[in-house]
Amino acid sequence: MRIHLAFAFACLLAPTLVAGEQPKLDHQKIGKDFATRLAIDTSRPEDITLEGVFAKHYVHADLGAFHVQWPIAELPSRAKEFKECCEALVKCQETWLDWVQLKASEQKAVRADLALVLKWVQGWSVQVLAKGKGGQDAFQMVPPQPTAAEAYKRFNDALQRLTPIGPGREQPAQVKLVFAPSRQDFAEFVYFAGWVLPDMRPALWLDNVPDWTQCFVKDMQVIGLQYSINGRPPQDYTSGTWMNERDPDVMQQQVTQLAMNALFLDHYKDRVPGAFVSGLSMNLVVDTYGVVNTRVDGDTRSKETAKREVFIPGGASDGGFLAKNSADTRWRENHGSDHFLPTLRTAQSEGGDEAKNDKNKAACFAVRNDAGGAKYVVRAPFLGSAAAETKPPPADFNGDWAEFLRAYKSGFIHWLQTVAGGNEKVSRERFATLLRKLADPNLTTDFEAVFQEVYQGAPLSNADVDKNCLEGQFLRWLPKSK
Repeated sequence: MRIHLAFAFACLLAPTLVAGEQPKLDHQKIGKDFATRLAIDTSRPEDITLEGVFAKHYVHADLGAFHVQWPIAELPSRAKEFKECCEALVKCQETWLDWVQLKASEQKAVRADLALVLKWVQGWSVQVLAKGKGGQDAFQMVPPQPTAAEAYKRFNDALQRLTPIGPGREQPAQVKLVFAPSRQDFAEFVYFAGWVLPDMRPALWLDNVPDWTQCFVKDMQVIGLQYSINGRPPQDYTSGTWMNERDPDVMQQQVTQLAMNALFLDHYKDRVPGAFVSGLSMNLVVDTYGVVNTRVDGDTRSKETAKREVFIPGGASDGGFLAKNSADTRWRENHGSDHFLPTLRTAQSEGGDEAKNDKNKAACFAVRNDAGGAKYVVRAPFLGSAAAETKPPPADFNGDWAEFLRAYKSGFIHWLQTVAGGNEKVSRERFATLLRKLADPNLTTDFEAVFQEVYQGAPLSNADVDKNCLEGQFLRWLPKSK
């Protein structure tokens, strides 16, 4: 099924570096350094497989919908982070269950199992994990008690078949996550993957890999846990800062957002556009941690370094994300704890003041240029096929525009969950129904038609963004929101 501009938030690319502006990294050498560090025989690279590397040099864990690989070289010093990432992956599935629950009785068993699995993971001994051997499973390293072991098997089966989420799968499936804790781990693994997978070299042998925090290799999502340093020297691919240096659970938020983004993409396929998926994963972080203080989307350009390519989230195998910004924008002051509603209200008020002759002032928002002084009015619709003619601002406003769109989709999805049905109970029921319908592999209608079906005939948006469409209702509610 093709989705025509559904939930069409604009995608922005910052200008790329001029050819020759930055010395090239030796991608093959860095990839082979990874093999040398792990004592992998490189005499016959055609015989090397990633599966073989994981079997000898990584520990793994099956956690419901996720299969995790962690390098044993980073266990003695980073077992705590391994445990925290695994705990985050169990917690985010609990939030997902909250979202799609229609009747508590239907999820009673799986929630009881999840609680036991979470308690087991939270009880992992870091000292024991640090002694893990290549190829071991967490189930072997820190065996659960018999009751928890049975719950673990049931939980994995349920989430891999999606039985408590909606239409179940005939065959179990998981999202594969490969963790690369340090900057060196990340860059070396990505370049190594390009070395052993020649077909992927155009996507992986790129000089800006040291600035990425995630990418896809075949069907695996590789996730880094360090940001690149601001002002990174061109040939430095090992220096980084740990995500939790900013706040105690930024790493867990980042892992949750990236992992759930990959899970949603796998779950909804092409029935749901990537921008809606990224909004879901961002809001799931807020519902799990109270904030979304991540560097996955929005304006991810560094404020202190030269302009670099920005990859747009959405699951492309040739993409990644840049280092953290050195200074938060106005959109990030509360880290999304309020779903960005106060800043959206301010931008809406400023837009209405600037667009003096516009009859629908609620549809007008002011974005600012990079210097912060000039304002430019952008006008809804921003959602669905109705947004096809919406014009983005001039390039100098792209940073604030990207932050605005990030905030807008978070605010709109939050409104769907809590307000769109008239009260919170009905709103959550309709939102759960929406997610379940979109997950149906036999769905015969498109994305926007499902909205009309669930929300009593109201379209997602229209050219006038009037009160008859959901986006228009959101815009009229926004000034009164708390």
